[in-house]
Amino acid sequence: MRIIAVANQKGGVAKTTTTINLGASLAYHARKVLIIDMDPQAHSTLGLGFEPNEFEKTILNVLEPPRSPYKLPLREVIVPTRTANLYLVPANIDLAGAEYRLIDKLGREDFLNSSIQKSNLDFDYILIDCPPSLGILTINALKAAREVIVTIQPHYFALRGIEEFMETIELMRENLRHEPEVFVLITIADVRTNLYKEVIGEIKRYFGDRMFKTIIHKNIALAEATSHGMPVIEYEPTSSGAQNYLSLAKEVIRFEKEKPKARLLRKN
Repeated sequence: MRIIAVANQKGGVAKTTTTINLGASLAYHARKVLIIDMDPQAHSTLGLGFEPNEFEKTILNVLEPPRSPYKLPLREVIVPTRTANLYLVPANIDLAGAEYRLIDKLGREDFLNSSIQKSNLDFDYILIDCPPSLGILTINALKAAREVIVTIQPHYFALRGIEEFMETIELMRENLRHEPEVFVLITIADVRTNLYKEVIGEIKRYFGDRMFKTIIHKNIALAEATSHGMPVIEYEPTSSGAQNYLSLAKEVIRFEKEKPKARLLRKN
């Protein structure tokens, strides 16, 4: 089972869009996929056609401290989506209080990872949609993940923002003895601009072979699909957005047999 966090402390870089559509594309390729919504805004929950406030059991129950009367095993919070092979652990706004509830709890960074390991789940992939911050929710996701996909929009400040994220990964290696593999995905790309090629070149020099060959281009069908509560492969399967994510899924699947040697990206 591969556990992949989709993360970036910056908002608006298609983390949720990637989580939903990569998940659906992996499911299309006959993989059984679980999406865990770790964002209090519950965008993955909304984007898969659910109303967050209707759930009595959410990821917050999974993140409760061990002796909490509200704690639930991860398995009890999983719901099927209308996409075959695709499942969800939902979130709602109650998750916003997790930062304060967990701040003084021993082992708080490991609550999600511990729940996953104890649940003995039958999935090929777990994708974790992270909030746009580097707080305790994102740390839990990164600690649980063996791989991280960092979504980057190709603009001037992209690399400046990613340096803080990579510092967090380095701190995890030093303090939590955990070193997930980091990959980079270019999203919301407008190939018509001169700046696009310049920034892409910089990102590629920084990340090398850890940058996905697939690039997610600007595509109105992606936004429309999310607003309709479904993956783009179901909303408009012939769109460039759907084809981009199918291509990304193929790249991810290839790593099942061609896994690169684990190493932490560091800027020279």
